[in-house]
Parts: sequence; C-alpha cells; structure tokens
Amino acid sequence: MRENFTAEEWSTLIQAPMQAVMGICLADRVDPVSFLQEVKAGIATVAAEAQRSDVVGDLTPTLLAGIAELDAADPLAGEQLLLKKQFELLGLIQTFKTSKEGRDYAIAHLQKVAVILDTKVTGLQASELKQWLMSVATKVAEAYREGGIMGIGSSRISDKENDMLKKMGEALAL
Repeated sequence: MRENFTAEEWSTLIQAPMQAVMGICLADRVDPVSFLQEVKAGIATVAAEAQRSDVVGDLTPTLLAGIAELDAADPLAGEQLLLKKQFELLGLIQTFKTSKEGRDYAIAHLQKVAVILDTKVTGLQASELKQWLMSVATKVAEAYREGGIMGIGSSRISDKENDMLKKMGEALAL
C-alpha cells in the first residue's frame, strides 16, 4: 500500500494526525496550562492510535505501522518520546504569528491529504483514513474540558473546536 505514494506524499500522510492535533489545540484561546494539557493529550492520543491493531481497512493500518516504525527508529521511547513529540509540535506552533495562521496551515495540510488520497487510493480506503483522522481530532477535542468554572458548566467540545472539526471535515472532503 505504501508503494502507491511518493516519499513526499507518504510524509504528508504521516504528518496528518499531528496536523489534526495542532488544529484542535489552536482552536480555542485558553490559558497556557490548559493549552499544554491539550497538546499532551493530543500527542498521547496519536501514540495510542499508533499502537492499535484493530483498525479496519488497508491504508489506515499501513499508516499506523509507518508511524510506529518512525517511533521505533527514534532512540527515545515511552514518556521521553512523547515529550519530544510535544516539544516538536510546540516548536512548529511557535513558527506561526497567530493561532489562525496555525489553524489555516493545518487545514491546508488536510486538504493536501484529501487530494493525495482521492488520486492514489480507492474511495473506500480514502474514506476510512479520512474518518480515522476525524476520529483522532474528535478524541483530542474531547480530551480536555473547556469553559465553565471549576468544571461546572464546561463542555467536552467547545464551539470553536466544533467549528474546527467542521473545517477539517470540509478540508478532507467528508
């Protein structure tokens, strides 16, 4: 399955889960501690997904195996690897002047993913991977409650995260 893609296309697909995490993390203006907790939850979500063996389809398990292969090649493991990935994502986020610029970057990346999938694989394979990416983004959005006071009145997914999820779905042509 991997042989269907150029190295650049495969790299774009491999980066897609982190781009989805970044888009969700930048959706809301929250305090720095909450932001870092959401980044940590996002990285942990992608790491947990990479360990799953029950993902259906051909392409999504291949992508997860590719992510796991990259992780295995890294000299760090466990919590250290997760921390490294958090710093890498934060480093990318720092390159943007505004959170809107970062969100737009994530959306543009997902649009590239959609184009690659729609031209290189079957409709079913493309749909399965796109749905999986949306499930990752949704899990990240649900990972940290937002709004309210001391948890009272908070929601699982904020309005801005909902808007970002819709934009991601549109970018992926779902």
